Amino acid sequence: MTKKERAEKVNKLIHFIGDRGRGFFYRNNTQCYATVEVDSRGRVWWKDDYTGKRIYTHSNHRWPGFSHGGTLRDLVGHFRDFIMSAKKVPSYCFGPWPETYCNGDLWGYGKENMEQIRMEALRLEVLEP
Repeated sequence: MTKKERAEKVNKLIHFIGDRGRGFFYRNNTQCYATVEVDSRGRVWWKDDYTGKRIYTHSNHRWPGFSHGGTLRDLVGHFRDFIMSAKKVPSYCFGPWPETYCNGDLWGYGKENMEQIRMEALRLEVLEP
């Protein structure tokens, strides 16, 4: 699978996430989803759903224009690694989490929605089993 093919899989997963729960990676009033892009040099860029800015994901410092918190930034970093080297996203990113940790709902998406997202990530072969 090429970087572009892996980016397409990640973009499908981003849409799936945006259509559920709290709608992360989707801006309702503009009907815009975040996306990942691979440039001609093979680098991964994030197009933010809220700010509309194109963000270079290979920086270890701030990501000016990234509108989500640290948990989702870490997830985007895992998406980047998957696109660059086919290293699958760690399973802990999508739960399930223990009840003692945020009542088992780290994202506030509801357990059923997170289960659907996990299954879709596995189906797209983005998530490690």
